[in-house]
Amino acid sequence: MSNGTAAIRDDLSGGTHLLGSTPFFAPAASPGHVWLFRVLHGKPIRIQARLVPVTGGSSSAPVMLPTGTQLPVVRGTDAGLLIRAGRSLSLALWNPGSAPRRLPYSTSSTDGFDATSRLVAYGTGCKSQGTSAHALYEPNAGYEACKMMRVLNVATGRLISFAAPPGTAGWVPNGFNLVSAISPGGRMIAAYAAVRPQGQGKTRLYLMSIRGNSGRPRLVPASEAHLFARTAWSPNGSWLFYQGPGQHLWAYQLSSGKARGSSTTCCQYTVMVAAPSHSG
Repeated sequence: MSNGTAAIRDDLSGGTHLLGSTPFFAPAASPGHVWLFRVLHGKPIRIQARLVPVTGGSSSAPVMLPTGTQLPVVRGTDAGLLIRAGRSLSLALWNPGSAPRRLPYSTSSTDGFDATSRLVAYGTGCKSQGTSAHALYEPNAGYEACKMMRVLNVATGRLISFAAPPGTAGWVPNGFNLVSAISPGGRMIAAYAAVRPQGQGKTRLYLMSIRGNSGRPRLVPASEAHLFARTAWSPNGSWLFYQGPGQHLWAYQLSSGKARGSSTTCCQYTVMVAAPSHSG
């Protein structure tokens, strides 16, 4: 909402109810809650945060984020709020009463793939790229291509690193809170890598395990897509949905390793998610 943050049931039944008069919010680690953020004007500008239940009720006592924190805040995690802070505006974890803890290898150019309450996936060694004026899709569009993808378990501190697949121009992060890249349960991650020549704005989708040691990227079948195409996991994590040939929706089944196409146009959306089916 333009004048605040509202919630509605996940089946879209009933009306919305206002959570707060600020448009700035982020997912919380606690189920059924969100963080709301209010900008307090002054010098320096400060940001106030409070935890609010989405079903209504009392919010937590407000806390002040570290000076220099940048909106939007990414989300709440099991190890604190994931923010951009400090002079470098690198990704950091923060809890009230402590100093922000910068994520490994994070810099001001770090961009995100996805984040959950426990896992944070982000790119490092990123460089700005652009499509040509004659590209068939999104001419003169800017994007990032990253040498490495890092996946950090904020609870254990375990860090997994994935180099961009051979022959590609780098991982392309689509940004936090826009893409369902990490599968439910945190077992797999899907990410796009740029196809050469970079000026054409083409990408291919890769799948990686983020459990154990079998983390080598593998190409998802029929997954060449345009820049900024979205992905989504089925609620149980068994299917990955993505853009396939002809800009149509495709689905990849993890158990069989097979892909299926559809006639549905897909997936240049702001956000793409999959919801449970309530049909019999």
